[in-house]
Amino acid sequence: MSQPQSPAANAIQILIVDDVNETRESLSKLLYFEKDIQVIGTALNGREAIEAVKELEPDIVLMDINMPDMDGIKAAEIITAQAPHVQIIMMSVQGEADYLRRSMLAGARDFLIKPFSGDDLVNTIHRVYEMGATRRVAAPAPAAATAATPVVPAPGRQGGQIIALFSPQGGIGCTTLATNLAIAAKTNSNKRVALVDCNLQFGDVGIFLNMQSGKTIVDLVTMIDDLDAELVEDMLLPHSSGVRVLLAPLRPEMADLVTADHLRRILGTLRQSYDLIFVDTWPFLHEITLTVMDMCDRLLLVLSPEIPPVKNAKLFFEVMEAMQYPADRVMLVLNRVDSRGGISPRDIEMSIQHPLSAQIVADWRLATYAVNHGVPFVISHRESALARSVTELAYLFLVEPAVPEPASPEAPAAEAARPGLRWFNRA
Repeated sequence: MSQPQSPAANAIQILIVDDVNETRESLSKLLYFEKDIQVIGTALNGREAIEAVKELEPDIVLMDINMPDMDGIKAAEIITAQAPHVQIIMMSVQGEADYLRRSMLAGARDFLIKPFSGDDLVNTIHRVYEMGATRRVAAPAPAAATAATPVVPAPGRQGGQIIALFSPQGGIGCTTLATNLAIAAKTNSNKRVALVDCNLQFGDVGIFLNMQSGKTIVDLVTMIDDLDAELVEDMLLPHSSGVRVLLAPLRPEMADLVTADHLRRILGTLRQSYDLIFVDTWPFLHEITLTVMDMCDRLLLVLSPEIPPVKNAKLFFEVMEAMQYPADRVMLVLNRVDSRGGISPRDIEMSIQHPLSAQIVADWRLATYAVNHGVPFVISHRESALARSVTELAYLFLVEPAVPEPASPEAPAAEAARPGLRWFNRA
């Protein structure tokens, strides 16, 4: 282990761990001229890294996977357990998905494939550091899992509830659910409801609601220093249902203008004025998505009854466990339920090892009609089985403690097969 350097004020402090001397020197040189980054020490293997973390208390450990004595995966597991505030960036010449998955499960926050550029290194360090700051400020203490209940506000939250919708795979129906849930919540209550499109590159909320405007979230970013409830209200578009909508940027390249800090301030301001804020996200564990997850009161993890979405949902829970995200805040929503060939709900629960909270029936024709006409089906076909199932899910966020009792094993077969929402015991 190298001799530690005195930390510079306000600099991101880095520990480099690699068994190759040339690599340690090269990384140190790449970071030498970065004014807000300082290498405070180096280590040759995982065991030295663990001791160095105790002694130096770095902000970020930049660590290779394949090292003698103790590899980076094992070291990351121990460091994460002993010093969860320390962020880990894993490095490897291997870019296979298994390496990435093992790194994330061990507690790594990002993964760099060698060789990488200086810009990639610096940008990753900044991103991971900001992510760590977000978690230290926003992450609530984990709570024990309980039976299915109405929304429990995140610890320390004041104001409205944030309900985020996420799927680790695109095309599962998150935007359809987000738009229809927001409208169902509004039309069945007197609550103030907002809908935010956080699919910043290719958001479609405006298409689904037949809303066109030059006002988007980017306009709020340009005035972020003056942000208040009145300014946010001016940028929200009114839908005929009464829901107020904040649209995604007009063009994909404009997504880079919105940072995690911008989003925290915007959602925090919305909480001051709205009872329910539904947030549609993109299917990536990007910094923006992680920020929404940190702030939300409920995360609706949406999947459909096919093998790829089920596999991805299972991986998602593994990653969230490694990141110490409270699993009881996640509601698993099975979308497009159809008895003709899909994986059964019970098999999905057994595979993922997490209870289903809700099932939404499949109606491809109605869902497609609604999208193409820009009229959500909870408005155009509110008596349909599809609309009823989404409305029942929306009621969970409206009333206390009004969730239906889980169906008993002795429930009649006809009732168990009823279209719409079915609840499962979380205990």
